[in-house]
Amino acid sequence: MNYVGIIGYGHMGSMLVRGFLASGVLCIDEVVVASKSQRSRDACAAAWPGIGIAATNRELARRCRTIIIAVRPQEMRSVLSEIVPVMDGDEHIVSLAAGIGLEDLEAAFTGSVTRVVPTVTSTVGQGTTLVCHGRQIGMNDALRVEGLFSSIGDVVLVGEEDLSPATLLSSCGPGLLAAIIEELAGATARASGLAPDQTLLLATEMVTATAAYLRETGEAPGDLIGEVATGGGVTEVGVEIFRDRLPTVFDEAFAAMLERYGAVGK
Repeated sequence: MNYVGIIGYGHMGSMLVRGFLASGVLCIDEVVVASKSQRSRDACAAAWPGIGIAATNRELARRCRTIIIAVRPQEMRSVLSEIVPVMDGDEHIVSLAAGIGLEDLEAAFTGSVTRVVPTVTSTVGQGTTLVCHGRQIGMNDALRVEGLFSSIGDVVLVGEEDLSPATLLSSCGPGLLAAIIEELAGATARASGLAPDQTLLLATEMVTATAAYLRETGEAPGDLIGEVATGGGVTEVGVEIFRDRLPTVFDEAFAAMLERYGAVGK
């Protein structure tokens, strides 16, 4: 059987287990989990009775053909050095580690490798997982991993040269957007007698509804702005300020984040 192994049962690893099993893309007896933490292994076994639990990463690597590594970038190289010697070479390594490139993965393992960048919103089956395959990937392996991650949201294939900026948008983006929601709610609270929890609810619902509107109508953001920001109106004033100041803010933020992204894992 083509077992799927997940090394690491932190936030991302546990999310993947929950998503794969809840969606039905995998059955409980098709998944094996390994973690250096006994507490995490016990938590996984308690949450998913019947799931495979490997005592070590090496044991998981011997049992599984698709191996998803969901550990911190700083731990990635030690995990690879641990598992690769016991692998046959026909396995498929799927790395979730930021800053660890395909070249690094292929230097450690000569078989199929793929970089995958999920997003926290996959917890609720929404958002986009970025997938970047290595040079040795076969069609079956590619389709296998794309099918797995399609069960927890959308999948978009990207070249590695575009993976970093795309990651800032799809994976870091929820954090950035959450900060914007906070600021919109805060500005509303400061300008009114509404309580902060009320303005936060209003801001969150507004963003959710706007995203749904754009998706369902197929309109571009500029089209929506044109409908709401009538000439000489209230919205137009705010949009003009945003368009004057936000490009510089966003460019600075992305430059700083890309710099930090390049340092992760080194």
